[in-house]
Amino acid sequence: MLDRWNYIGNKLVAMAQDFPEDKYDYKLQKDERTFAQNLLHATALDFLLIRAVAGSNIGPDFGEGDNPSRDAFKTKADVVKFVQEAVVDGADLIRQQVDAGLDKTSKLGKKLRHNSDIWMFAIEHSAEHYGQLVVYYRANNMVPPDSRR
Repeated sequence: MLDRWNYIGNKLVAMAQDFPEDKYDYKLQKDERTFAQNLLHATALDFLLIRAVAGSNIGPDFGEGDNPSRDAFKTKADVVKFVQEAVVDGADLIRQQVDAGLDKTSKLGKKLRHNSDIWMFAIEHSAEHYGQLVVYYRANNMVPPDSRR
């Protein structure tokens, strides 16, 4: 689980660091998230899931829900730091809880879920947003970091 968490998380960190700041508010269509909003959403959901598994309020305050305001993360550096924090905090929690932690249950919303399911959901969700961000790269005639030779 730790390997998969770090694998997708580090790809999102690389994109956050690599994408030009002047394109952070780029989106292909008017009714979708910008590049920065995609990163903020994916990261906020990661923190919500980390908090569920940890049973505590890990990470920075980003308001309610999983769509933090761009006003709270105005610069590229703010977004990069947020993404990096989630990857590190999630990895630390997986290491602390070890394999036994994956078999425990945590309350997510109104339901109890196995922690392994919560982690897999977080990883899959991040991978879906990674795919969206690849489209943003390609639409700007850029090659994503993970696709470079």
